[in-house]
Formats: sequence, structure tokens, C-alpha cells
Amino acid sequence: MNSQNGAPIAPVKPFATTQRATTFLPDAPLAPWQGWLYGLTRAQWVGMPLIRWLYLLPIALAALWLAGWLPGGWLVSLCWLTATAVLWAMVRVSARRHFTTFRATPTPPPSPHILLPAEKRPVYITGALSVEAKSRIFTALPGFYRSFATREHAIIGRVQPRRIAALATWPEDEIGLWYAFFMPSQIVDITPGQQLIGRQWLPALATTFRPAPIARRRTPGLATLYLAFPDPNDHTAVLADLLADSPPAPPNE
Repeated sequence: MNSQNGAPIAPVKPFATTQRATTFLPDAPLAPWQGWLYGLTRAQWVGMPLIRWLYLLPIALAALWLAGWLPGGWLVSLCWLTATAVLWAMVRVSARRHFTTFRATPTPPPSPHILLPAEKRPVYITGALSVEAKSRIFTALPGFYRSFATREHAIIGRVQPRRIAALATWPEDEIGLWYAFFMPSQIVDITPGQQLIGRQWLPALATTFRPAPIARRRTPGLATLYLAFPDPNDHTAVLADLLADSPPAPPNE
């Protein structure tokens, strides 16, 4: 189902549910291979991401073989350089996809219902979040979705201290809360589907919207956030809330 399809929007009423405390989901496991690549690009050891150490190690080994200090000569050296190039290409391709896999699944849209402002629906967030003047792209970050009385939608994620491979740690300047906000008028498209979190496919939403302009900063024309829900009821409730105000605006691009 692509929410641009123009069925009339029914009158809405608050989505009745019990108020929930702010409880964040556990960190998503670094699996399958895309998750590990994401962890290697973020976690740092001696001030440098682990992925850079993995680039440097085979290059150093290639230099040893090329210098003739070890048997095999230039042929083994070429193998090490090829492995480095393959790893670099895998990281580049995966980074363009935010180190995740999302697949659209056509489903009948739920009846529009407004969530109460106090409600917080736990999600795994993939996409660009910001705080103050900083912006980062995260993958499967624990957080929650909520809507304020003004109908502004908020996506809030939390980065916790974390160790990767019992060696590297998450950058300290990323620890804390990260946000994305958008109004119904900014929504361009809502696509239900499934997202691979760890080794499990979870019900998910790909929400594309126009970010609010920031003075003297180049703002991308469109941004997409992927929201994955361990609880299918939360998936339905958030989709119903996003559809409550009006159909998404056409892209005009």
C-alpha cells in the first residue's frame, strides 16, 4: 500500500490506549553482515573507526608481501589489496542503504486514528536524526514515536554507551537523545513494509517527508525515516496516526 492513493480520509478520533512510560527498546543486534558493517563504521578504537583499521591491516600486509619479506610476492599482495577493495565497496553500497534492508508490502490501510499526545510507541529508527547543530544517520536506533497536540510528529532515538567486539566504543559525542520532527503537511509518502532488524523481519514504515528549512544550511529536498516495530499493534497505531490528518502531499519533483 502506498499512502498516496487517494481514498477519502474518514473523520478521526483519538486512538484509545493506555498511557505508556518512556521505555526504550534494547540495542538491536549487529546482524546480519550489514549490521556488523554498521558497527565497524561507528565504533572507535584509539580515536579511529574500526573499519579504518580493517582497511589499514590488509594494506600493510600487502606491503610486506610486495617487499618480498614473505613468500608469495606480488600475487599475495594483490589478493590483500583486492580484499580491501571488496570490503570498501561493501561498506559504500551498504551505507547508501543505511546498512539495512526494507521491503514494501502492500497492506490495507487502517482507519485513521489520532494518538493521544502522551502516548509513546517504541520503534527502531533508521535514518537521519539531529540534535542542536549536529546530524547523524543511524541504523536500528532504539527510540519512540509520538504526536503532540499540535499534530507535529516526533521521532526520538537514544544512543547508549556500547562496545563492539569487546574492543571499540561508540563515539562519546553521539551518546544521548537524537530527534526528527515533521508536520503532516511535510509528509510526502508513507509506505508500509518490513525491515530486517538483526535476523528478524519486523513490520515497518518508510516515511518520506520534506525537512523544515534551516537558515544558512543546505537542507535535502526529501528525507526518509524507516520505523520498525517489534509490536505489530504499534505499527498499526502509528500508521493510523500518520494517516489521520490528510493524504501525503505529492512530491512535485
